[in-house]
Amino acid sequence: MARIREIREVPVENLTVGEGQVRLRKVDEQLDDLVDSIRLHGLLEPIVVCEDRDCADRFEILMGQRRVLAHQRLGRSTILAAIIDQPVDLETAKALSLTENLIRRDLDSKDIIDACTALYRKYGSARAVADETGIPYAQVLRHIKYDRLEPRLRQMVDSGEIRIDVALKAQDTVAKSEGQIDAREAADLAEALATMTGAERRQILQAKRNHPHVPVKSLIEEFWKADEKDRQIVVTIPAKIHSALQEQARQMGITQDQAAARLLTAGLKAAV
Repeated sequence: MARIREIREVPVENLTVGEGQVRLRKVDEQLDDLVDSIRLHGLLEPIVVCEDRDCADRFEILMGQRRVLAHQRLGRSTILAAIIDQPVDLETAKALSLTENLIRRDLDSKDIIDACTALYRKYGSARAVADETGIPYAQVLRHIKYDRLEPRLRQMVDSGEIRIDVALKAQDTVAKSEGQIDAREAADLAEALATMTGAERRQILQAKRNHPHVPVKSLIEEFWKADEKDRQIVVTIPAKIHSALQEQARQMGITQDQAAARLLTAGLKAAV
């Protein structure tokens, strides 16, 4: 485990931004506030660096990229730095940078997704990422998307059968408390959700949560049985709404009559 070896002033010109820095976007955003703070009160907390693997006189920034930028704006030649006793790998650097940046200021969402995904690839589970960084487990799950999908669901997303948000909802719904996932159940649920309206999806997902041991196909069958007794009605709708209905039917892979029936049914159920 890396430890702080010493704390001292280091030349700003000898610092490089490490690949582990998670803040890649909007680095300069609201930097003026930090510049003013350092000008008035000085640097309240040292940056964290490690020696560059290829050059002993240079240091890689692990924490404090914005503080270095502020020092450059102020024209200062050195900055107080805590130097750790050994270089760290890319994922560990990301964990350090991610944790500190989340405490200090909200990161761009894409930066968080990239960092959490890199850590997920290293540690192998969202729980391990949460434990390593201190980020809430539920938040980690939201940030790790494609990489944590089961192989079958990835294939379905890649082929365009389902959207990634549908795949994630299906997988998370069938996941057991210890993280185990029935890949077949997840695929069956995702396939069913892909042709449903939003209201229908919410009902099926809730049904599965309430009855986790009932197979997805049985839940789907029971769901549609409840709507077996159909009644035919004729309605007139504006041309723009008709176009939207046709597009919805195309996306769902069903006829416009089926799409209209599902949308109307879902809307009325939600209103009751």
